[in-house]
Amino acid sequence: MAVAASVPGRAAVAVAIVTSRLGVLVGRRRDGNPPWVFPGGKVQPGESPEDAAVRETLEETGLRVRATGVIGSRVHPQTGVLIAYVAAVPVEEVNATAVRQELDVVRWVSLPEVLELMGDMAEDVRQYLRRPVGRQGLDGGSPASW
Repeated sequence: MAVAASVPGRAAVAVAIVTSRLGVLVGRRRDGNPPWVFPGGKVQPGESPEDAAVRETLEETGLRVRATGVIGSRVHPQTGVLIAYVAAVPVEEVNATAVRQELDVVRWVSLPEVLELMGDMAEDVRQYLRRPVGRQGLDGGSPASW
């Protein structure tokens, strides 16, 4: 699914939905608005949403990931910004201690926890995380059980 790089007057944003056997990668913003986010940021001119999601994940968390496809997109109901949601997986071994770089806190959370932390997430993302291909060990429980 191709996503336009911009909406008139607004830059598009790419967000990485990174899953692993440890859960879903989320971060807490330093400014707290919104409190919890998936790694992501503005798509640069000439950059695909997949490339932007990979770049932003590395910049924000220090984790190298590979994009596996675009889950969907929407114009965010509060900001009016076009957001592309990109599925991604780590390309290196990960452990329970996520590295933080630009975010205040970075951690792996279970499917129930991500749904609680981000109640307003896009429906495409919610459906993706509930499918076996998106879950990759997200059947609940603690990271120690994955």
